[in-house]
Amino acid sequence: MSYDVPPDRERSMLPAAVEAARLSGRVVGQLAPVEQFLLWALRRRTADHGAVSPVLVHGFRLAFGLALVEPALAAFDRLWTTIEAEGLRDQGLLPLTCPCVSADEQRLLTILLAPKPAIAEALARLVVAPPAIDALLDAARELARSIERAELLAPEPTGRLH
Repeated sequence: MSYDVPPDRERSMLPAAVEAARLSGRVVGQLAPVEQFLLWALRRRTADHGAVSPVLVHGFRLAFGLALVEPALAAFDRLWTTIEAEGLRDQGLLPLTCPCVSADEQRLLTILLAPKPAIAEALARLVVAPPAIDALLDAARELARSIERAELLAPEPTGRLH
């Protein structure tokens, strides 16, 4: 069964708002641990009204350790600042506790973890104005390097507790 938005409601929303409200079809529990962390960081920054809160810093410290927390947080801050300043529209970031993943959130996660630079670049064109694409991709690559150095992409254990 699919949910259809009543025609009068959809027409009353701006096209950008309709796009931002779309869901990706994934839930947080389906995401890899590194995706869950990045989603949390994006949502946390939104919940903190764009500020770098002590909670965000603590989360980065736990994920990256003392040696990598500063470069990772700096790259994340550059990414966030670029999206805020040069974004084509507001990103559809959901509340911290929401189990769903919006299409915009999935797009941002893919930019950060894209296996090929061409994929990240194509998606970045949907997020920021053309002059800011390189800045967004540079920040995403720097954050991805920190993720690799911190070994956050390690495969999940195969054994399960019963």
